[in-house]
Amino acid sequence: MKFVRSLENMFEKYIEGFFNKKFSSGLQPIEIGKQLVRTMDDEKTVGISKTYVPNLYIVYLNNADYSRIVSYSLTICKELSFYIADQAEKRQYTIIGTPVIEFNEDLGVTKGNFRVASFFSEPLPEENTLESEDLGCLDSDTRVFDKVDCSMIGKDTCLLGTLKVLEGPDMGVKIDVKNNRVNIGRRASNELPLTDLNTSRLQAYVIVEEKNHILYDAKSLNGTYVNDHRIMRKELVNGDHIKIGNTVILYEVN
Repeated sequence: MKFVRSLENMFEKYIEGFFNKKFSSGLQPIEIGKQLVRTMDDEKTVGISKTYVPNLYIVYLNNADYSRIVSYSLTICKELSFYIADQAEKRQYTIIGTPVIEFNEDLGVTKGNFRVASFFSEPLPEENTLESEDLGCLDSDTRVFDKVDCSMIGKDTCLLGTLKVLEGPDMGVKIDVKNNRVNIGRRASNELPLTDLNTSRLQAYVIVEEKNHILYDAKSLNGTYVNDHRIMRKELVNGDHIKIGNTVILYEVN
């Protein structure tokens, strides 16, 4: 509990007095830390051997509150990062990399309030995962998604498709989509790496569920669209156009 006490002391020393003097909104900064932990608990993804939690958390504030906290943001974010890491360790969660906390302004947030968005900005390890309700749109039951080598099971049982970039900096790039997970985004190790700066490091991914290719948005900042509709989860069909950032990708079934 020593770390938690030190966090609360940090809030009192560096933030509470500042908020009390500068804010008339009633915003309580200690609640930010508590909400980050609640979000971490809610957005966990259960793997075969580990439970993963998001590594990127964005706190959205009213523009007036944001302008007052921005000069303290580096200190606050650093302390909150330590706090999240500590709480994850106590819960035996795994975070890929160091937790990153950012503050942004949002005109839709009323004065004295805030909202938290979390993201997996790094691809999860390629172990079989139980995709839980981390995207808020899966069924209540959990499913196992196995990585399958098509050469081992034959064409009749292997789902074959392709993703081809039609528009954007990577136009012409084409990859096969089989029974393996395909990560899409700016990270070089993704199965479909993109150079489009308007995409996230892990923007979206495709997995197989019940003999269908399913596209999931990885809680990206700019969103993932299929046929001009923003999606969190979408069963792909032949001819679907996936738009992320300035990139348009065609999904086709072989």
